[in-house]
Amino acid sequence: MAPQGLKVVFGTAAVGNREPWIAEDYLNKSFSTLLAHGCTVLDTAQLYGESEKRLGEVKAGEKFTIDTKWQGGWQTGWATKENIVNSAKQSIEKLGVKQVDIFYIHSPDAAVPLEETLAGVNEVYKTGVFKRFGLSNYSAADVQKVYDISKANGYVLPTVYQGNYSPVARRQETELFPTLRKLGIAFYAYSPLAGGFLTKTAQQIKDGVGRFAEDALGGMYRQMYMKPSYLEALSKWEQIANDEGCSRAELAYRWVTYNSPLKPEYGDAIIVGASTVEQLDQTLTGLEKGPLSSKATEGIDKVWEEIKHEAPLDNFTR
Repeated sequence: MAPQGLKVVFGTAAVGNREPWIAEDYLNKSFSTLLAHGCTVLDTAQLYGESEKRLGEVKAGEKFTIDTKWQGGWQTGWATKENIVNSAKQSIEKLGVKQVDIFYIHSPDAAVPLEETLAGVNEVYKTGVFKRFGLSNYSAADVQKVYDISKANGYVLPTVYQGNYSPVARRQETELFPTLRKLGIAFYAYSPLAGGFLTKTAQQIKDGVGRFAEDALGGMYRQMYMKPSYLEALSKWEQIANDEGCSRAELAYRWVTYNSPLKPEYGDAIIVGASTVEQLDQTLTGLEKGPLSSKATEGIDKVWEEIKHEAPLDNFTR
């Protein structure tokens, strides 16, 4: 029997915001592709522009379970009880559903006391808007604080954490995972390709291709990954993929899904994205091949040892 991989979730940041992820026919085609591969969960967020609204317009909630994220500290001072309650209601209305599975706080907001933020989350939970409470981009210490405050007040406890994780961003293994396992919190891995870094050459990164343009997302990915050891590692990454007989993207996706410390028995999942439906089908087909060879995983571990001194943590703290 083949080893079981992680649950696969489709990230919808592009939906409603850029071509070709706008037209209803195209979205329906992507939905059919997802369902054909057994992928039944969509991940969105209030920060993803028109994503929630467009998913609602095409009635995605009739076919898929949907998770969404409240913006939290991405807008400093916004994490008040009143704002959380109102924003959650807006998300549900846009999505055209009565309930989402996971309602995340997208990032911590140091300008608002956690007690107030969590009171707001619990107020939303009592209305039945979501099943599970999630955190994203929080430090291990803050996860513990959220858990302790929630437990002390009888609030809904966090049971899912969505975080940055890839073969070249593994600080979470020592800095975060022990706390999550202790508290029984599942981990959903975003950015398994390191923002596309693992699909590019060093020259493409230097030239600012895609998300690595100086003005793209405030230069976030350049800041995270355009470092000497990382650029040097890309040629080694390509060689490992060639030896394994797969693409660089497939190498990363399969490692996270089958060979990383993440496990289905913990409720962990991987969030994948795509620029086209064809690429989406290719990604999901590649994942069905199962675990990588021991030679490949050893090579990936060696690359990590060479770059971990420059590794970022997540997209919020970096």
